Amino acid sequence: MRTFSPLQRPCRTVGTALLTTLLLGVAVASAAEPQPTADEPAVEIPAPAYVTLLIARDPAVHAELGLDAGQKDSVLAAVAEVDHPLWLLRDVPVQKCSDQLDKMRRQLRTQLDTVLSADQARRFDQLVMQARGAKALVAPDVRERLKLEDDQIEQLRSIVAAAKGGTLDSQKVFALLNDEQRSELSSMFGKRFDVNQVTYVGCAAPELRGVDAWINSRPLSLSQLRGKVVVVHFWAFNCGNCINNLPHYQAWFDKFPKTELTIIGIHTPETSSERKVENLRSNVKTREIEYPVVVDGAAENWKAWGNNMWPSVYLIDRRGNVRAWWYGELNWQGARGEEKMRKQIAELLAEK
Repeated sequence: MRTFSPLQRPCRTVGTALLTTLLLGVAVASAAEPQPTADEPAVEIPAPAYVTLLIARDPAVHAELGLDAGQKDSVLAAVAEVDHPLWLLRDVPVQKCSDQLDKMRRQLRTQLDTVLSADQARRFDQLVMQARGAKALVAPDVRERLKLEDDQIEQLRSIVAAAKGGTLDSQKVFALLNDEQRSELSSMFGKRFDVNQVTYVGCAAPELRGVDAWINSRPLSLSQLRGKVVVVHFWAFNCGNCINNLPHYQAWFDKFPKTELTIIGIHTPETSSERKVENLRSNVKTREIEYPVVVDGAAENWKAWGNNMWPSVYLIDRRGNVRAWWYGELNWQGARGEEKMRKQIAELLAEK
């Protein structure tokens, strides 16, 4: 499972709305996908920082590179340094945080250079290029490296846009290039690697913090829950969109084995009424919520997750990694988010 399905609205929002991200050359599905404006490119280009992080952390990539145990540990340590900062930028349009993204990409790449051999580093760069997919062909760094002319860039944009997540017409691409450009492009991508082996991971799930009180449970930590799939959802009890999602969470709690799945509701208040813990306890009881609820009065968990919407729900795998998330009402305007997330929960439970 590599893709996630974010829903933008309706929801209470804070900060910038979600900008759909493209990873591994596959468009992320969206129930409310934003349309390009006159100021946005017709072809959205994956940010190299996210793709570099995705490739660096993946076990299939480690095997392809032939990393030994010490190298794996060093690579994962380098990943951990940029993992959370990049996660916090996930909903910020790339053009608004490009400097930060590039700084973290360079930091990660510099650290990898101290760990990888020259051959491993070369292969790593090829895997990153393959994971960036067809849209990388019109990215600034690739255009510069291939020394593309303006007319070539425009024609490539048209070819990439026409693919629409499908198969790129490689013959048309190569027909646009001269011999030197074809040779350079081949060396950039290298021998084909099945990027479908790469598991999409959003980040290592931020640990719970600053909890004022627990309802329906003793205090828990995500580290204690390793080995189980965890659903974390942010809500507020006066938020109508949140209320509409609550029955779905309870249904998951009832459906899946409690020895395998834990659901945690993180209640981050907005109104003065929502800030009163006794009101929350009463609301949890009235709505017959049986799973654990965290009182996040100072919004420390909200901030740690970089969350900006009520409601939001995240899925965490058995290794403690965020693997999928959804913003807003799950079934808004026929989005079928509940079904999609329920299936993803089942997929995560099937992983061992």
